[in-house]
Amino acid sequence: MFVSASNVSYRIGQRIENCRLMRGHTQIGLASKIGLTYQEVNSYESGYSAIPIEVLYVIARVLSVNVVDLLPKPITVREYEDEDEEILYLTKIYENQKLGKIVPSLVRFVHISEKINQEEARLEVAKNLVKEGVSIDIISQATGLSIHEYDNTEREICTDSIYYRVGQRIREWRLIRRYTQEDLANKVGVTLKEIHEYEKGYTAISFDKLYQIAEQLSVNIKVLLPKTRESKKLLSLINEYREQESLDALVKFLSEDMKNGKEKVKKTEKIKVAKNLVKAGVSTDVILRASGLTADECEN
Repeated sequence: MFVSASNVSYRIGQRIENCRLMRGHTQIGLASKIGLTYQEVNSYESGYSAIPIEVLYVIARVLSVNVVDLLPKPITVREYEDEDEEILYLTKIYENQKLGKIVPSLVRFVHISEKINQEEARLEVAKNLVKEGVSIDIISQATGLSIHEYDNTEREICTDSIYYRVGQRIREWRLIRRYTQEDLANKVGVTLKEIHEYEKGYTAISFDKLYQIAEQLSVNIKVLLPKTRESKKLLSLINEYREQESLDALVKFLSEDMKNGKEKVKKTEKIKVAKNLVKAGVSTDVILRASGLTADECEN
């Protein structure tokens, strides 16, 4: 189902050229509309230059197509091939209720939120352990995090940038697959720091590298590319099915479950880290201060 990274640039270029010709644009005309030179457009279409993700989004907008329409198409095996087993299990009960469009999205959102809450709990404890003077080796061993993740000297992040949004998609699917940043780095063949910077949007990721990451996460590359109107789409789907009693009940259940479960998830994760710290020989006082747990909670 995956596209070889060696010919990604060429195949993207061919799709841009085909779409451009169908729209009746010349290379010069397209270049003028997107603020590039004719030589740059020609180089992209010929596959001589790797096209930046943000540039492809601009080209897609000018050509009035979705950005994924300009990517080489992998073979689709089944409708939910990119879903995690837990998400598939949770959505299975709704298969015959005509809610197929929205239920997976809602359940996926809750599922990802839980994974993010778990990571945030570990980050909170890790940062507190740094203040307590605990060694980096012990912190990483107990939390499964790298120093890049809990380092307080973070740079400014532009949350509106394409690269940040792509990075967040990578992070979400990494958590769903239960990989650490180090796990993913080893699988892709890059440094841990590079994965961290991709997820934060600090570094512009190439399509070649994004295809490699998608392959290691066992997902179609399209799930790592943000849609320009995805939040509005989900809201419109909710409104479309709002009159269905079963959807109202599901939305209410998931909302209450998220609200009530957030702190519970975080506390459970902190307890796991606390137990790891005990095994590593960290003093009880330090563990309690870093985790915010009580002695009874740590013992349980």
